This record gives sequence, C-alpha cells and structure tokens, in this order.
Amino acid sequence: MAKLEQYLRSIEKFSATGAILSSGQAIVLKFPAGDRAATQVTPHEQLVAMIREVAPAAALALIDANRPARFELERYSVSVAGRPGAWQVTIETGGVPAIDGGPAAGSGADGRRGRVDDGVEPDMAIERGQYEAPAIGVIGAAPASGSAVLDQLTRSARGARANDIFFTAGLPAQQRVAGELAQLGAPMDAEWISRELGLIAPPEARAAWTEGNGHAVFAYGDGVGRVRVTLGRDRRGPTAALRLLPDEPPMLDRLNLAQTAPWLDGAGLILVAGPSGVGKTVVLAALVKTLGDRKRRVVAIEDPIELVQAGESISQREVGHHVASVAAGIAAGVAEGADAIAVGAVTDAHTARAMASAVAAGHLVLATVNAPAANAALDRVLSHLTGDDRDSARHVLAGALIGVIRPTVSREGRRYEVVAGNRPGV
Repeated sequence: MAKLEQYLRSIEKFSATGAILSSGQAIVLKFPAGDRAATQVTPHEQLVAMIREVAPAAALALIDANRPARFELERYSVSVAGRPGAWQVTIETGGVPAIDGGPAAGSGADGRRGRVDDGVEPDMAIERGQYEAPAIGVIGAAPASGSAVLDQLTRSARGARANDIFFTAGLPAQQRVAGELAQLGAPMDAEWISRELGLIAPPEARAAWTEGNGHAVFAYGDGVGRVRVTLGRDRRGPTAALRLLPDEPPMLDRLNLAQTAPWLDGAGLILVAGPSGVGKTVVLAALVKTLGDRKRRVVAIEDPIELVQAGESISQREVGHHVASVAAGIAAGVAEGADAIAVGAVTDAHTARAMASAVAAGHLVLATVNAPAANAALDRVLSHLTGDDRDSARHVLAGALIGVIRPTVSREGRRYEVVAGNRPGV
C-alpha cells in the first residue's frame, strides 16, 4: 500500500474533510468545526517520497519545476506547493479532474493504483494526542491547547512565577523569572519543537514558520491563562519564545494602579512604557477593561489578540485578520467615533501619525511603547517620525499626554512607576 494512503485511512477513520502535511511540521486534520493538529511530524524527505510514489508524471513535472500541482488519488484531491526543501501537501475529499497527459486518475508514476480500504492498518499515528487520552504521567486531563507537554510546561512555569519560556533546538528549555534565566530539563531537539509548537500554531503561522521568513506570532490558551508565541529560526533550527499572560485582564486596583482610573476620563494620550517582558500588555488590557466596565466604546488593535476582553463595548481587532495594519485600525476607530482607541504597540511612522491624528480629533488613545524610562516614552513614539511630521506630532501629543505607566520586574515582584503628564485637570 502506498505510504500516503496511511494518511487517507486516518482521514476516513475520524471523518475529517482532509489534511495538511508540511515539511518538518505537525500534521493537521481538517474538520468542519476547524483544523486540529496531530502529534506526528512529517520530515521533508518522507513527504517527497510519499508524493513521488503516487503522483502522475504530469504532476511530478510541475513539482520538479517548482510549480504548484494537483492530482486525484481515489476520491481525494491532492495539492502540492512549496519550494526546494519545504513542501505543503493539502489532501481534500472529493476529487478533481486528472491532469491531462498523465496516467489514469489515482495512478502513481508507474501506473499503480492503491486502495484505502485494503485492511492494512496505518503505521502513522497521526491522530495520536488529539483523539486519545494523554499518557499517564504527562498531564491529568485532555490538553487545553492541543499539546499536553506544552500545557504542563507552561503551568509549571506559571507556578514558578515565570514570565517567559524559551525553546532552542539542541538546548534545554529556559524560563525567565524576575529577569533571570533558568534551565528546564534536558535538551529539546528540532523535531520536538516543531511537533509540539505545530500542534498549537494556526495554519498561517505554521506556513510562515516553515515556508515564509521563518517568523510568526500567535496566541493561545493553556487552560490557566493566555500564551503569546513568537516562532523563529536560528543556526540551530526552530526556536520559540512563549510569553505567559493571565486568562483575563485584571482590575486596575489588583495591579495597585487605581490612581490611574481618573486618567480614563475624557480624551488624550496614555502610554505604557518599558522593555519587553515587564507586563505592558497586562497593564494596557487592564485599562481597556476599565473603559469597557464604564460602557465606553473601545477599539483595540492588536497583533495578535492576547488577552480576550469580555466587555460588550470593546471591539478587539487583529492585524492581518480584521484590519490591514495598526494605522488602518486606528483610522477605522476614529471614523466609527470610538471613545477610546488602544494600540498594542507603536512600531512605525504610520502608527505614530495615526495616533497623533486620533488624539487631535478628540479621542482617548492608549498604547504600549518599548522605552527605557517613563520620561523617554513620548520621545520613543516621536522617534518614528521625521521633520515636520515629528514637530506636528510633538505639539499634539505633548500637550495631550495624560500620563505614563512603566512596569518594572525584580526579585521583589512587579512595581509600577506612574508619571502624570501635561493634560489639564489630571
């Protein structure tokens, strides 16, 4: 039996509508309710061998020319796309016409035809982990994220009050607690990182990680809180950084920031400043939550959405899914007459200009910015601009600055520097 048909058996066994096989990534089964990743990784060489075993000659010619190809195998449509060293094979139920000039539909390069119902059990456990109970000792319940191992790691790290977990191929995982790194267990190889992160990554993030520029960012829930994942690659292989976040935005008084609540009255600019990993996202989410509790209309532009807001007056929009860019999201918030506009991060001139325009139009704008100190936060926003644009934005934003919150993390815990700005009445 052709090796690819082992995957077809699993598609039929679980009544899936298809599957996605990507070089070096976890297999994904497709269902009407959404994609579900399996635990098994398909190495590139194995994927190539499986396709060459069953693809018609005409399809192979397209593949060898680095062009997309599609052919029929039994009642399945098989599409192949990619580049040298990285393929993505999509299998869907319901065939398509065979490529002209090739062997009969469903035949391999040598004219063979396999069957998916010949009674041979597949040796590919692509469904393991998503549909069977996790192994005893790994975790006591079904994985919340899709990966029982990752859920265990993130929950353990939360118990140690860690902010981040880092994975690098060939090295032990590390967690960061109060700004210091500590190793977690034995070294993890590239296949482990690809498999476990592939289980939880959405399809577009997996594709960007393996076929694009090697970088992707997404967020998921581990059953305790939210986790923001930054996927990457270095000379050793795949990498991942996991930022641990709470399950929902906290109240301002829980963060000892109740004194900033009056800042949310009226219009102006509020900045949350600091380096990466100090808690800027949580502070911004707490401010947005407070606005929602006050029944004020908030448009929040994030990349990705990290903490989900329950307030009915809060509209969270993810860049690339709901808005084309942060600047476009800000412009939409202004056009809609939002009371407040929250910006996940200020990283470019388009965003800085759009923020200045929104403040000038009488909106409350909240944003996080990577700055070393509270008194450097506004300058950091303006650093993205030049010439007249900078002078104009400085005039608008400096006069409307309500205040800056700068979280800091140490062995004693998290503290906040609160600096009032220039807006009258604050």
